[in-house]
Amino acid sequence: MKNLSIKIKLILIFVFIKIIPLLLISYLAYKGVIQIDKYIKNSTDYLFTQSENIINQTAKLSIDDSIKHLDKKSQKSLESLSHQIANSVAQFLYQRDEDLLFLSKMNINQKLLENFYKSKNKTIILHDEYVYDDNINEWVPKNVSIKNKLDTSRKILNENKKEFSFTDPKELIKRSIPLYKEITYFTLKGKEVYKVSSINKTLKDISKKTNTYIKAENYFDKVKELKEGEIYVSNVIGKYVGSKIIGNYSKIKTKKSNIKFEPTKSAYAGKENPIGKKFEGIIRFVTPVFKNGKKVGFLSLALDHEHIMQFTDTINPTSKNLVQDIVDAGSGNYAFMWDSKGRNISHIRDYFISGYDENSGKRAMPWISKDLALKYKASGLEINEFLNKYPSFDNQSLDKKPNLEQVLKDGNIGLDCRYLNFAPQCHGWMELTKNGGFGSFIIYWSNVWKLTTAATIPYYTGQYANSKRGFGFVTIGANVDEFHAAANETKRSVTKILNEQKENMKKVVSQNGLEIHKFILMLINELSIVTVIMVIMVVLIALWLSSYISKKIEKLLLGTNKFAKNELDYRIDVTSNDEIGKLEKSFNNMASKIQEQIQKEKLLIESLEKKVILEVNKQRKQEQLLVQQSKNAAMGEMISNIAHQWRQPLNALSLVIQNIKFSFYTGTLNEENLEKSVNKATMLTNNMSKTIDDFRDFFKPNKLKLEFSLEKSIQKVITLVETSFSNSDINIIKDFPDYRINIIGYENELSQALLNIINNAKDALIENNTKDSFIEIKLFKDNSLIVIEISDNAGGIKDKNKDKIFEPYFTTKEEGKGTGIGLYMTKTIIEQNMGGKLYLKSSSKEGSIFRIEFKNS
Repeated sequence: MKNLSIKIKLILIFVFIKIIPLLLISYLAYKGVIQIDKYIKNSTDYLFTQSENIINQTAKLSIDDSIKHLDKKSQKSLESLSHQIANSVAQFLYQRDEDLLFLSKMNINQKLLENFYKSKNKTIILHDEYVYDDNINEWVPKNVSIKNKLDTSRKILNENKKEFSFTDPKELIKRSIPLYKEITYFTLKGKEVYKVSSINKTLKDISKKTNTYIKAENYFDKVKELKEGEIYVSNVIGKYVGSKIIGNYSKIKTKKSNIKFEPTKSAYAGKENPIGKKFEGIIRFVTPVFKNGKKVGFLSLALDHEHIMQFTDTINPTSKNLVQDIVDAGSGNYAFMWDSKGRNISHIRDYFISGYDENSGKRAMPWISKDLALKYKASGLEINEFLNKYPSFDNQSLDKKPNLEQVLKDGNIGLDCRYLNFAPQCHGWMELTKNGGFGSFIIYWSNVWKLTTAATIPYYTGQYANSKRGFGFVTIGANVDEFHAAANETKRSVTKILNEQKENMKKVVSQNGLEIHKFILMLINELSIVTVIMVIMVVLIALWLSSYISKKIEKLLLGTNKFAKNELDYRIDVTSNDEIGKLEKSFNNMASKIQEQIQKEKLLIESLEKKVILEVNKQRKQEQLLVQQSKNAAMGEMISNIAHQWRQPLNALSLVIQNIKFSFYTGTLNEENLEKSVNKATMLTNNMSKTIDDFRDFFKPNKLKLEFSLEKSIQKVITLVETSFSNSDINIIKDFPDYRINIIGYENELSQALLNIINNAKDALIENNTKDSFIEIKLFKDNSLIVIEISDNAGGIKDKNKDKIFEPYFTTKEEGKGTGIGLYMTKTIIEQNMGGKLYLKSSSKEGSIFRIEFKNS
């Protein structure tokens, strides 16, 4: 193959890729058509007998698969709803963090707390007043409220009729109530100073647990070590509200249980007991208050837990209207909420919410399984003490039974998943939210199959930062029959369609048999004729095309070889206007342009090389000169500052020496006096040595960009010059924020830049003989910027000089007193080395303001 010409290779390629495959395809097609015809004839009878079975099996699989996917879609929808509710709760809690931190930064007083309390309100959903109907033994609305009548008629265009569906909004009763039950400011010792409260308006000492909400809070001990910006968040705290009736609170049930019908003394339970006692709880948020960097007290917000319960108490996951004014827990379709440890904190049946005994301040006994109740009685321990020692989620199973004795005896049935061993879904929820996620499963509960979901509430402040479940998790329960109602409807529709299609198929198969046979005969004839014609055409085209292309390629190869041998004057003869002819023209044009360009580039390169070498050398010398001049000028300033810094310790050292001499001549020089004088002299010389070290460090170059404090860096510069400035009666004013501002860069180079600006201001103040002279240095944040402003009262810069002050060698000082490179090098350091910006913000008769800006990264 290597020795074959392109012409022969092209012909062979055409034969292999065109003729041989064409013949092979034709042969296979012929054989295939014959086999198909034979197969169809032999299998027609068999297809007719088997078609009905196949359709039935297909229908069953399709329907089952449709139901499975529709059920899965409904399941994912409820999971998503749980996830959305959980995220909404977390967002709401984080807003409380923002409220607390914002208020803690204010100047706290009674008036401020009252105004803040009044400004923080949120709407809750209420329901109509209900009464008990003795005729039907159910709770019904007392008055059928006259609500706005909605127009349910719709004018539907023909184009929109298919699956036209709508849901009108449900009219709800809403009321705005305060977000917080209590806002207090208390001292480091726990004494309340300012207070706004709907719980108890009396100022108390909350370091004592008995003075806290239902005697159940111990937050004072936990907030002592809080740092600035840190937040303590409590558990849900509220008085437990019990019930001796589970489910619908009716006269029939109370009579059967041999108790009085007193619904207002039992816990609220939605439609099952709409007039019962509501669970009233709080969640407390506490942060320390700092003034001038010192902790002076604590600020506390007690969130009304009703706002948390509203997220789940008003949800019916299977209703057309998701949000309801009242939910029927008996339907099995509702949402509820648990804390990170598995204690219930929100439920439409308030008696299931875990609460506290208002007398002891301890958690009320939760509902436990019958076997666990026996172990508790045998232990002789108090219930909380016993449960703290007992393993949680101990073999939870539907085989275990609830302890009904505690329901009838005292009505304590708060839910704590850790010990609800007859409810295995508790273990399932904890597994779903184990890593902070969400999910669902189906469980057989209360004689029905129920889908139940769980979604983590991603709130991670305070104690909840250590839990992957965050604040806790939201769960939703829904009866399976209701959430796959859509799937059952689909099953009926699909079955009807398949029955119709089976009949149509019988007709189509019979008709297609005859048509296929006719088509096969015709196809064989046409295929044979077309194959012969195409083989002849391909051979002729291959011969012509290979000959034409090979000749053109030979010309191009010749031209390329000539050009490669540096024969730049060679050109190809153009013999056609087709693509290859255009390629020949392009080759000739390219050769001409390359020849011309090579000559130009040779001349240009020679010229540019000379200019570049001259300019680089010149620029390097200029930059070295500027850097050295800047360093010399700064060194001169530093030597002057050293002199000022040393003057006072030298005078003191001289007095120490004279004192030793005087004591010696007067005979009072003893070992004690000598040691005191030597110690004082040593202290003075150490301070002078430290001054030398400070100035030496000042000029050390930074090799790496490091993070450093702007406040400390500016203070170092002030320390280096303050003696010199003080001797010149120049007051340095600092205006720094009460929080740290750090940047990443070269600290010593920034210090040199600041020193240049400050020294320029000093020279201007001395030159103008300014009275009450000062230099003010401000450090602050301006939106996304970190800003340093240096201002003085030296009389400002003349208008004609404002555009020149950052140019090298420009100076307004007398000859010999200024180099004119200080501000130029300062701008270079700030903008090129530090990535910042330096400019003259303003200049007037009052003075000048230089502004340095860095991006707040």
